[in-house]
Amino acid sequence: MPLLVSGTMEKGVSVNGLSRCDLKKKGEAGYNERWVQELVHKAPSVLPIIDIEPSFFPVAPVCIELPLASGYLDNLLITPTGDIIAVECKLWRNGEARREVIAQIIDYAKDLQALSFEDFQDAIRKARKEPKFNLHASASDTVDEGGRLEEQKFVDTVSRNLRRGRFLLLIVGDGITENARGLTEFLQQHAGLHFSLAMVELAVHEMPEGGKWLVVPSVPLRTETIVRGIVQFESGAVAIAAPPRSVKSETPSTLSEESLFEALDRKRPGTTEQLIAFLASCDDLNVHWEVVKHFVVRMTSDAARITVFVINPDGLVDMGYAPGMKTFYRAFVEKVVAAVPGTVAKETEKSVFAKKANGSLLTVWDLLDNSSGIRLALEALRQQLETFDETQTSE
Repeated sequence: MPLLVSGTMEKGVSVNGLSRCDLKKKGEAGYNERWVQELVHKAPSVLPIIDIEPSFFPVAPVCIELPLASGYLDNLLITPTGDIIAVECKLWRNGEARREVIAQIIDYAKDLQALSFEDFQDAIRKARKEPKFNLHASASDTVDEGGRLEEQKFVDTVSRNLRRGRFLLLIVGDGITENARGLTEFLQQHAGLHFSLAMVELAVHEMPEGGKWLVVPSVPLRTETIVRGIVQFESGAVAIAAPPRSVKSETPSTLSEESLFEALDRKRPGTTEQLIAFLASCDDLNVHWEVVKHFVVRMTSDAARITVFVINPDGLVDMGYAPGMKTFYRAFVEKVVAAVPGTVAKETEKSVFAKKANGSLLTVWDLLDNSSGIRLALEALRQQLETFDETQTSE
C-alpha cells in the first residue's frame, strides 16, 4: 500500500494509506480501458520501458486506435531510432481473457509485419485524422538534433523492423497474473516474428481529496528471450516453424542486446562473438557485462564495483566512468596505453582514461586486436581493487 506522508520531524508526521481502486467494478472512479489509452498517449513515461528494453527509449506517442487488419491497436509508440512499441490496454475483469489479449496483440504484430512504411504511415494518419502527419518529424521531436536519424535512414529502419516483425509488445492493465511457463510455451507457437513482450501493471490508488489518483507502474512479467522461427524448405516451398522445445535461445536474449550486437557486427562481422568470448575468458577476474543502451563492462569485488568501460553502438569505447577512482584506475590505463599502439593517457581532476593520440576514443576493435595486453590491464585493475578492499577493511 502506498503511503501519503505529511508533516515534519518537529511537528509530527501524519501517515495515510492509499486504498487501491477495485477495477473489477465497471466504471470505478471513471477508470476504463479508454482512460488507460489516454494516459499512455499523454504520458508514455508511465510505461517503465527503460526497465524492459533500454534501447527502446526515449519514446514518442504516435496514435490511439491504429486501424489494422485484425482490429484496432490501442496505442502505438515509436523511438527516434525507428523502434516500434505496440500497446494493448486491458482491465482484467475476466480471468479467462488473459490468453485472449496475448493472442490479440500478437495478431496485431502480424498485421504490422505485413505493412510497408507507406501503409504504416497511412494507417497512422487515419488514426490521427491528419493527412499530412510525418512520422519521422514526430519521433525526432523527442531528442536533440545530435540524436536524430536522417529521414531516409529512419524510414529504412522502420521498414526493416516492420518486415522482420521486430516489436516491443506491451499489455498494460491492472491485476495482471499469468503463469510464466504457460505464457512462454504459448509464445513459441508464433514463429516468424521477432518480438519481446511484457505485461505492465498500473495499480491505481485513490487520493484523499477525491478526483485524483496515484498510478504505480510495475512489470510483473516479461519474456526473457526473443521468439525465433526456423526456416524449413519443404517440396521447394519455404515455411517458418516454431523452434523445438529443446532448442534454447542463444544470445542476444533481448531486443536491446540484439540491436547493439547487430550494429557492432555491421562494422566488423564477428565482433560481438569475439568480444563476449574475450570477456568470458576474464571471468576469473570478476569481469561482467550487460547491455543497457550501451555495452557496459564492469569489475566487482567484495567491497567495490567499478565500470571499466562502456562501448556504444558505433564501437567507440569510453573509459571515463570511474570518477574518484583515479588511484585504482591508473594502473589499468597505463597497461591499456602499453597494449594499444597510438594511445595515450589523459587525466582530469577526477579521472584518468586512455585515448588515441589524436584525441579520439579507442574502439572495441582496438581492444580485441590487442586482447592479450587488455587482459594484463584488467589483471592490474583487479589487483588494485583487492588493495582497495584491504584498505576499506583496515579502516
